[in-house]
Amino acid sequence: MIDEEFAAAWMTLQPTVAQRRRVDARVAEWLDAHDTSLAAEWFGLFKVAPFSTAGLVAASAVSLATAPPLIWLARALI
Repeated sequence: MIDEEFAAAWMTLQPTVAQRRRVDARVAEWLDAHDTSLAAEWFGLFKVAPFSTAGLVAASAVSLATAPPLIWLARALI
C-alpha cells in the first residue's frame, strides 16, 4: 500500500480525534512489542533452522576446498 492509498483509506474512514489517538497508540504499542535487536533476530534464525545453518556452513567449506583446484584447471585450459 502506498502513501496515497493509505491517505485515501484514512479519509474514507474519517476517524474522530479520539479514534485517531487510539489507533496511533495501538500501532505504537504493536511496533514497540515487536521491536527486537538485530542480534536477537539472527539468533532466532539459527534457532529455528539449525539444519539449514549447518548446510550453509558445509557448502561454504566445500566451496573453499574445491575452488582452488577448479581455478587452477580453468587457468590451465585457457
